[in-house]
Amino acid sequence: MAGSSCRSPTSTGPRSDSSLPQHNRPTQSPLAVKAVEMIVTTSSTNRIPPGPIGFRHILGNARALGDNAPEFLASLHRRYGDMVRLPLGLFTVNIAYHPNAVQHVLQENNGNYVRGIAYEWFKLFMGQGLLTMDGESWRNRRRLVNPLFHKTAIDAMAEEMVRSTTVVLDGWAASDGPVIEDVVPDMMRISLGALGRIMFDTDLEPDWPRIGAAMQTVIEAIVFQGTVVQLLPSWLSLPYHRRVARAQATMFDMAGRIIEAHRSGTHGDRPDLVNLLLNSTDAATGRPLTTENVRDELMTVFIAGHETTGTGLSWALYELARNPEVQERMFAEAQQVFAGRDPVLSDLSRLAYTKAVTDETLRLHPAVYVYPRQALADDEVDGWHIPAGDSLFLCSYATHRHPEFWSAPSRFDPDRFDPAVAADRPKYAYFPFGGGQRKCIGHAMALMQMQLTLAMIVSRFRITTVPGHSADLSTYVTLRPENGVVLRVEPRSR
Repeated sequence: MAGSSCRSPTSTGPRSDSSLPQHNRPTQSPLAVKAVEMIVTTSSTNRIPPGPIGFRHILGNARALGDNAPEFLASLHRRYGDMVRLPLGLFTVNIAYHPNAVQHVLQENNGNYVRGIAYEWFKLFMGQGLLTMDGESWRNRRRLVNPLFHKTAIDAMAEEMVRSTTVVLDGWAASDGPVIEDVVPDMMRISLGALGRIMFDTDLEPDWPRIGAAMQTVIEAIVFQGTVVQLLPSWLSLPYHRRVARAQATMFDMAGRIIEAHRSGTHGDRPDLVNLLLNSTDAATGRPLTTENVRDELMTVFIAGHETTGTGLSWALYELARNPEVQERMFAEAQQVFAGRDPVLSDLSRLAYTKAVTDETLRLHPAVYVYPRQALADDEVDGWHIPAGDSLFLCSYATHRHPEFWSAPSRFDPDRFDPAVAADRPKYAYFPFGGGQRKCIGHAMALMQMQLTLAMIVSRFRITTVPGHSADLSTYVTLRPENGVVLRVEPRSR
């Protein structure tokens, strides 16, 4: 075996929920069935995870996954236990839910797992970027960009994060009276504004409407890879194809202009991502990175960087509106720390409750709700056999609700992240940014942005719900709110 887990395999038996797929009932004799069970259960190397098997489930599984993937994956955990085998048409995936299994795949035996075919979908727009690479090419690129994400570099980003947040909040304050609006676009705007200045030394604010619309189309195109309309030849020039082509052209044009501006010397030698890439060589060839190489990394940061942070901020505001006691506790903390001024880097360590709110938001609403992997060699994960070539999904959405580690898991409760409470919790019971050597390179930057922005918002505004509106799940690349997050935003007296 390539590795093993220390926990004995467990699985809940079938339950009576008729809305979920059932095991096929065996037609063989009870003696034959018992013999098969004995063979399977006495050899951990041959144990195949349970799941909704049988031809009648294949289309149903795919349909349920498309309708509401996070909830469907969570329902499988409730029904079958900590490891599930799920047939999906021509493919079968294994889904691991226990923190031990997550740690095994992401950290202890990570060399046996690559991102695999699922990440091919992203190459339409990200090409060979940090998100889509594997193996030595990934290690070389990660090593190259790591300096931009060291703590000292991230600490210097706080001022730009505050600036991008202030632009949006000043717009809210300029309105007469309370504002009722979908806050998702504004949170995306804050995230992209900070990202543009920090990573590209570029003000993307004037281009926000065009970039925002193109980004939405790009994300939808990634999500719907492999659907019928995408499989039709592009020469048919259907409205879908034309819309995606326009969005791709918009994003590539923006990246191209940023690259050329840096090449011309307009940005000097500022140590941003673009200059770093333009002054680097490909470790495999010894030659400078091509324009396409640089563009792929810019697109990766555009899509992965701003989308996840903007989504997290949106869900945080939704939860704060629904939990006014949490919001007022955050307000009291911000008042004490800021004392009427804008936040600075040194304030972060004093925003402990705001950090807990951020963590609890990402527990309930992890931007990346599933991490696909593919096994290179046979493995044993949590006592279950994973054959070479099999796909294995790690579902953070469900693990973050695992009842063994989270009491009342659906309740929003930032006190879960009090250090005294969290001390005995397994490390991988919570992994909103993945883990191991492939943990999101920008996780510290995202957390800083969320803390600063949320503290600034509650210090200036009271956020309340709008009757009749709910933010349902929408499974794009990230766990976006389906109908936006429509809130009442009312200035506090200062």
